[in-house]
Amino acid sequence: MVLEDAGTERAITMIADPSGLRDDARPADESRAAVSLESLFAHREIVFRICLGFSRNYAEAEDLAQDVYLKAHRNLPRLKNPDTAREWLFRIARNTCLDHQKTSRLRRFLLFQWMVRRPETRLAGVAGESAPHSPDPRLADLKIAVRSLPPKLREAFVLREYAHLSYEDIAASLGLKTGTVMSRLHRARAAVARKLQENRHEQR
Repeated sequence: MVLEDAGTERAITMIADPSGLRDDARPADESRAAVSLESLFAHREIVFRICLGFSRNYAEAEDLAQDVYLKAHRNLPRLKNPDTAREWLFRIARNTCLDHQKTSRLRRFLLFQWMVRRPETRLAGVAGESAPHSPDPRLADLKIAVRSLPPKLREAFVLREYAHLSYEDIAASLGLKTGTVMSRLHRARAAVARKLQENRHEQR
């Protein structure tokens, strides 16, 4: 995972300790903030899985995961209850991904409008491109099925099936009752299964 490579570890160190000072040389409040931030990195694998569930590929998920920790660093002083830091971090991950999806949809719409007005540019670009590597069709079908879910069902599905969070953790992250989470997951799984079944029939 990119979050664990040497370059990112250096970035994490800079985020956690931008001043480069030793812990014993920093003010008490700043030291506590750094320790809290460092503890959030223990959940980086779950954060990555959440981002992967909402994104189209690993590279995008890695970028989103780094954005999550940058936002967590900036907003750490606003965290009033350290006991809820884990759920707070997962909410940041969820919101970061949802914001990214909205922005991506707008970019795709604007690009489409531009290409419609400039068809010669579109054709020139396509002619010069090589065919991309084909992904696993089963994974592609799953991604399509998940993206077709209503937002409330999709976020519950991603937090459970990608991030492997417990029902209680999902409920705390989304501000819902456990029963509501279980209901949404049941509906999400059924909808994904139907979509996958439809795709299989269409491919025959």
